Amino acid sequence: MDKSTRFPTSLSGYEIEGLIGIDASRLVPLYQGCSDYVVLERGEPPNAATAKEEFESFPPNRTEADKFIFGVKAIDGEFVGLLACDRNYPRVECWWIALFMIDKALRGRGLGRTLCDDFFRWLKSQNVKWVELGVITENEQALRFWQRQGFKPMRTAGPVSIGAKRHMVQVLGRPL
Repeated sequence: MDKSTRFPTSLSGYEIEGLIGIDASRLVPLYQGCSDYVVLERGEPPNAATAKEEFESFPPNRTEADKFIFGVKAIDGEFVGLLACDRNYPRVECWWIALFMIDKALRGRGLGRTLCDDFFRWLKSQNVKWVELGVITENEQALRFWQRQGFKPMRTAGPVSIGAKRHMVQVLGRPL
Protein backbone atom coordinates (compact mmCIF):
# COMPACT_ATOMS: atom_id res chain seq x y z
CA MET A 1 0.00 0.00 0.00
CA ASP A 2 1.18 3.42 -0.85
CA LYS A 3 -0.56 6.58 0.33
CA SER A 4 1.05 8.67 -2.41
CA THR A 5 -0.38 6.62 -5.29
CA ARG A 6 -3.57 8.00 -6.76
CA PHE A 7 -5.09 8.40 -10.17
CA PRO A 8 -6.64 11.45 -11.83
CA THR A 9 -10.41 11.71 -11.82
CA SER A 10 -12.77 13.63 -14.04
CA LEU A 11 -15.38 13.71 -11.26
CA SER A 12 -16.11 17.31 -10.39
CA GLY A 13 -16.16 17.89 -6.63
CA TYR A 14 -14.31 14.67 -5.78
CA GLU A 15 -10.71 13.58 -5.41
CA ILE A 16 -8.92 10.25 -5.12
CA GLU A 17 -6.83 9.61 -2.02
CA GLY A 18 -4.42 6.71 -1.59
CA LEU A 19 -5.13 4.99 1.72
CA ILE A 20 -3.11 2.84 4.13
CA GLY A 21 -3.99 0.84 7.25
CA ILE A 22 -4.11 3.79 9.63
CA ASP A 23 -6.88 5.28 7.46
CA ALA A 24 -9.31 2.41 8.15
CA SER A 25 -11.23 4.25 10.86
CA ARG A 26 -11.92 7.12 8.42
CA LEU A 27 -13.81 4.64 6.23
CA VAL A 28 -16.30 3.45 8.86
CA PRO A 29 -18.98 6.00 7.79
CA LEU A 30 -18.61 4.82 4.17
CA TYR A 31 -19.02 1.18 5.22
CA GLN A 32 -22.15 2.23 7.12
CA GLY A 33 -23.39 4.02 3.98
CA CYS A 34 -22.85 0.75 2.12
CA SER A 35 -24.36 -1.45 4.82
CA ASP A 36 -26.73 -3.05 2.29
CA TYR A 37 -23.71 -4.56 0.53
CA VAL A 38 -21.85 -5.44 3.74
CA VAL A 39 -24.87 -7.32 5.11
CA LEU A 40 -25.33 -9.12 1.77
CA GLU A 41 -21.65 -10.10 1.74
CA ARG A 42 -21.01 -10.83 5.43
CA GLY A 43 -24.43 -11.45 6.97
CA GLU A 44 -23.88 -8.74 9.58
CA PRO A 45 -23.73 -4.93 9.69
CA PRO A 46 -20.36 -3.19 9.28
CA ASN A 47 -18.18 -2.15 12.20
CA ALA A 48 -14.65 -0.74 12.63
CA ALA A 49 -13.12 -4.20 12.13
CA THR A 50 -14.88 -4.55 8.76
CA ALA A 51 -13.07 -1.49 7.38
CA LYS A 52 -9.74 -2.56 8.86
CA GLU A 53 -9.98 -6.03 7.34
CA GLU A 54 -9.70 -4.70 3.78
CA PHE A 55 -6.22 -3.39 4.58
CA GLU A 56 -5.12 -6.73 6.03
CA SER A 57 -6.31 -9.24 3.43
CA PHE A 58 -4.18 -10.23 0.46
CA PRO A 59 -4.57 -12.79 -2.32
CA PRO A 60 -2.17 -15.75 -2.42
CA ASN A 61 1.48 -14.80 -2.88
CA ARG A 62 0.66 -11.07 -2.65
CA THR A 63 1.85 -8.61 -0.02
CA GLU A 64 1.03 -5.13 1.21
CA ALA A 65 3.24 -3.74 -1.58
CA ASP A 66 0.85 -5.19 -4.19
CA LYS A 67 -2.35 -3.74 -2.70
CA PHE A 68 -3.76 -0.32 -3.52
CA ILE A 69 -6.74 1.19 -1.75
CA PHE A 70 -8.20 4.38 -3.17
CA GLY A 71 -10.78 6.47 -1.36
CA VAL A 72 -13.16 8.67 -3.29
CA LYS A 73 -13.45 11.83 -1.21
CA ALA A 74 -16.12 14.48 -1.62
CA ILE A 75 -15.33 18.17 -1.35
CA ASP A 76 -16.50 18.11 2.30
CA GLY A 77 -13.78 15.55 3.10
CA GLU A 78 -16.13 12.57 3.54
CA PHE A 79 -15.39 9.34 1.73
CA VAL A 80 -18.19 8.37 -0.66
CA GLY A 81 -16.46 5.50 -2.45
CA LEU A 82 -13.69 2.93 -2.19
CA LEU A 83 -11.68 1.01 -4.75
CA ALA A 84 -9.34 -1.71 -3.42
CA CYS A 85 -7.20 -3.63 -5.91
CA ASP A 86 -4.19 -5.90 -6.23
CA ARG A 87 -1.61 -5.40 -8.97
CA ASN A 88 -0.26 -8.25 -11.05
CA TYR A 89 -2.90 -10.62 -9.73
CA PRO A 90 -3.76 -13.27 -10.73
CA ARG A 91 -0.98 -12.75 -13.29
CA VAL A 92 1.41 -10.09 -14.56
CA GLU A 93 -0.25 -7.16 -16.40
CA CYS A 94 -3.58 -7.97 -14.74
CA TRP A 95 -5.10 -6.13 -11.79
CA TRP A 96 -7.75 -7.60 -9.49
CA ILE A 97 -10.50 -5.33 -8.16
CA ALA A 98 -11.02 -6.67 -4.65
CA LEU A 99 -13.70 -4.19 -3.57
CA PHE A 100 -15.61 -1.35 -5.19
CA MET A 101 -18.16 0.53 -3.11
CA ILE A 102 -20.14 3.70 -3.65
CA ASP A 103 -22.28 5.14 -0.84
CA LYS A 104 -25.87 4.00 -1.35
CA ALA A 105 -27.10 7.63 -1.35
CA LEU A 106 -24.97 8.36 -4.46
CA ARG A 107 -25.57 5.22 -6.54
CA GLY A 108 -27.27 5.54 -9.90
CA ARG A 109 -25.78 8.97 -10.66
CA GLY A 110 -22.88 7.85 -12.87
CA LEU A 111 -20.23 8.20 -10.15
CA GLY A 112 -19.24 4.52 -10.34
CA ARG A 113 -19.10 4.45 -14.12
CA THR A 114 -16.95 7.61 -14.28
CA LEU A 115 -14.66 6.35 -11.53
CA CYS A 116 -14.15 3.09 -13.43
CA ASP A 117 -13.42 4.95 -16.68
CA ASP A 118 -10.83 7.11 -14.91
CA PHE A 119 -9.27 4.10 -13.13
CA PHE A 120 -9.07 2.02 -16.32
CA ARG A 121 -7.49 4.95 -18.19
CA TRP A 122 -4.85 5.19 -15.45
CA LEU A 123 -4.25 1.41 -15.49
CA LYS A 124 -3.65 1.54 -19.25
CA SER A 125 -1.04 4.27 -18.64
CA GLN A 126 0.64 1.80 -16.24
CA ASN A 127 0.78 -0.85 -19.02
CA VAL A 128 -1.92 -3.02 -17.47
CA LYS A 129 -3.61 -5.20 -20.10
CA TRP A 130 -6.45 -6.89 -18.22
CA VAL A 131 -8.70 -6.43 -15.16
CA GLU A 132 -10.56 -9.12 -13.20
CA LEU A 133 -12.91 -9.13 -10.24
CA GLY A 134 -15.35 -11.38 -8.42
CA VAL A 135 -19.04 -10.70 -7.79
CA ILE A 136 -20.97 -12.73 -5.25
CA THR A 137 -23.77 -14.38 -7.20
CA GLU A 138 -26.50 -12.90 -4.97
CA ASN A 139 -25.40 -9.37 -5.94
CA GLU A 140 -27.34 -9.08 -9.19
CA GLN A 141 -27.09 -5.25 -9.18
CA ALA A 142 -23.28 -5.42 -9.11
CA LEU A 143 -23.21 -8.08 -11.81
CA ARG A 144 -25.27 -5.82 -14.11
CA PHE A 145 -23.03 -2.83 -13.27
CA TRP A 146 -19.81 -4.67 -14.15
CA GLN A 147 -21.28 -6.12 -17.34
CA ARG A 148 -22.15 -2.55 -18.42
CA GLN A 149 -18.45 -1.72 -17.82
CA GLY A 150 -17.49 -4.35 -20.41
CA PHE A 151 -16.72 -7.28 -18.10
CA LYS A 152 -17.51 -10.80 -19.28
CA PRO A 153 -17.99 -13.97 -17.20
CA MET A 154 -14.88 -16.15 -16.98
CA ARG A 155 -15.71 -18.79 -14.37
CA THR A 156 -17.56 -19.47 -11.13
CA ALA A 157 -15.55 -19.96 -7.92
CA GLY A 158 -16.46 -21.07 -4.43
CA PRO A 159 -18.00 -21.56 -2.15
CA VAL A 160 -16.12 -18.76 -0.38
CA SER A 161 -16.65 -17.83 3.28
CA ILE A 162 -17.02 -14.12 4.01
CA GLY A 163 -18.04 -13.16 7.53
CA ALA A 164 -20.95 -15.40 8.55
CA LYS A 165 -21.89 -16.29 4.96
CA ARG A 166 -20.76 -18.59 2.18
CA HIS A 167 -20.99 -17.51 -1.45
CA MET A 168 -20.43 -18.63 -4.97
CA VAL A 169 -18.49 -15.96 -6.87
CA GLN A 170 -18.78 -15.08 -10.53
CA VAL A 171 -15.29 -14.11 -11.79
CA LEU A 172 -15.43 -11.48 -14.53
CA GLY A 173 -12.69 -9.99 -16.70
CA ARG A 174 -12.11 -7.47 -19.44
CA PRO A 175 -9.24 -6.18 -21.53
CA LEU A 176 -8.08 -2.60 -21.27
